[in-house]
Amino acid sequence: MTVTSHAAPVSISLPVSDRRAIDPRPLAIAVLLFILGLLAIAQAVSWRQAALFTVGTLAGLVLYHAAFGFTSAWRVFISDRRGSGLRAQMLMLALTCAVFFPVLASGHVFGQAVRGSLGPLAASVIAGAFIFGIGMQLGGG
Repeated sequence: MTVTSHAAPVSISLPVSDRRAIDPRPLAIAVLLFILGLLAIAQAVSWRQAALFTVGTLAGLVLYHAAFGFTSAWRVFISDRRGSGLRAQMLMLALTCAVFFPVLASGHVFGQAVRGSLGPLAASVIAGAFIFGIGMQLGGG
């Protein structure tokens, strides 16, 4: 004779008074800065650069909320022996190489010339590296 017990699932919910309200001010400031940057780039350079700025911003937002970081994947691999983050990184690098190496070798895509680009160290690179470092700290990397 076997006895089975069925426990009811436990649900934990916070009282309404313990839930934090989301402060809309940081979001509003970020959206305003994005729009100002978008307009400044479109006016100073071109609408294509503004489109690239938008793609970069959206990609950064997605990666931030997905907590997809290079250092965190290595940290999890070393501490917890879970390699799913590293496998995702290797897959991303493999797909990027598989797509971009043939494009760079052909020299054009969709009627546009493409090539590798090298440039001197300039103030824009230093500013970009600084902003990248801030983003890495905010993203937990």
